[in-house]
Amino acid sequence: MKSKSKILIAIFTLLLIFSTFCYATDESSYQPMDNDLYEDLYAGNEDVFNLKNTIKGNGFITTGTLNIDPENNGGVVEGDLFVTAGNVNIKSDVTYSDSEKDGFGNSKITINKYSSISGNVYALTNKFVLEPGSQINGDLYVCANEVTLEQNAKVNGNVFVVTNNLYLNSEINGSLYATAKTFNMDFYGFINRDLHLSSANANINGYIYRNSIIEADELKTNDKFINQKDFTVTNANKVVFSGEVNGNANINAKEIIFMDKNGDQNINCKISGNLKYSSNNNIEIPDGITGDTIHSEYINKDSSETKTVWSVIGDYIKDLVTLLIISYVVYFIVSKYMPNYLDKISDITAKNLLKYIGIGLGLLILIPIIALLLLLSGIGHILGFVIALIYIAFILISRPILIVAISKFAKNSLKYDIKVPLYILIISAILVLTYQIPFLGGILSTLINITGFGMITKHLIPNKKEK
Repeated sequence: MKSKSKILIAIFTLLLIFSTFCYATDESSYQPMDNDLYEDLYAGNEDVFNLKNTIKGNGFITTGTLNIDPENNGGVVEGDLFVTAGNVNIKSDVTYSDSEKDGFGNSKITINKYSSISGNVYALTNKFVLEPGSQINGDLYVCANEVTLEQNAKVNGNVFVVTNNLYLNSEINGSLYATAKTFNMDFYGFINRDLHLSSANANINGYIYRNSIIEADELKTNDKFINQKDFTVTNANKVVFSGEVNGNANINAKEIIFMDKNGDQNINCKISGNLKYSSNNNIEIPDGITGDTIHSEYINKDSSETKTVWSVIGDYIKDLVTLLIISYVVYFIVSKYMPNYLDKISDITAKNLLKYIGIGLGLLILIPIIALLLLLSGIGHILGFVIALIYIAFILISRPILIVAISKFAKNSLKYDIKVPLYILIISAILVLTYQIPFLGGILSTLINITGFGMITKHLIPNKKEK
């Protein structure tokens, strides 16, 4: 046991030292030259970090404010960018014309220089800004208080955003998946695939090349809004619609208003396909909505009372299939490559279960605190990323690992000639059914996750009795 403990402590210490001295720097010790080239860049700075260089590989940066600046032909990251910062600015150099106007009457923009990230961007920040003309050629993952994607900026992959305020006036060549308190999409906003949006207040005046799936408290589309395929509002209190939908529209809202006039002026209000809407009242349909129209009563999809028997059965089957797939994958990997570990976790007693619950509850609280401190301190932030990723992975497999352990325990303890995969099916079916019980299901689900997390981590730590 002593040798195994020494190895674990040594590995942890080396990782911490390596990330502290090699991956993190401060303003006094690190001053990049404008034309420096890096395979990978690891940097920490408590104040401001200005990247005016080319990174040939990935960038790992923790700072107060990060400015990626194209000055001196820099501002280039050829790999992925991982950043935790107070503010992130991916900058550009543009000129606004005093005389030339675009089709919307705004000053024409000339892009002189722009920043470019070839891979994905992962950002945890207060404010994230992608300035005009700058590009992200991979996916963008951002959690921030405020996110601004400006005119003529471009993300060539998908965008995943969790924020209070999202302003979109740029081009997204993939899909947008956004949860935002306030969402504003201006007329330069362009989504080349689908929009998936959950928002309290959404105002859309841009172009969506495929489908929109929206849930909002209040939603307004403006007369320059264009949705090339289907437009779906799954649930809303109020929808004010103008603009153009070239597929079908399915709107479920307490109140729906079709805006075809602004005073005496006609404005664009067009749906080329069929309109299916659910609201509390019948609505006068404008002339621009030419397909078949079907009206039904508003359905509050946030209410559990609206679930039908078939929807409950469908949810049950979906949850069961998902749990079974993950559980079988976990069983295959553990039984094939970690048979000793499987024997350990299947040694289930009342005393062990209490230990797992205590360990799981403690680590579920403690680990994210440690990871967050490492990420924000600038010391060992790479280790913080690794710990956070491992933490998420353990949460995802905590339920399946407990099911596998119980199934193996049942196979060893019961006299029935039933193989482990069949026990996994039986136990999963019972658990998913139990989750459907109001209140009790939520408590049981939480308890199982805690127990599974504790089981995983307990048996990764050397036992004192081991020699």
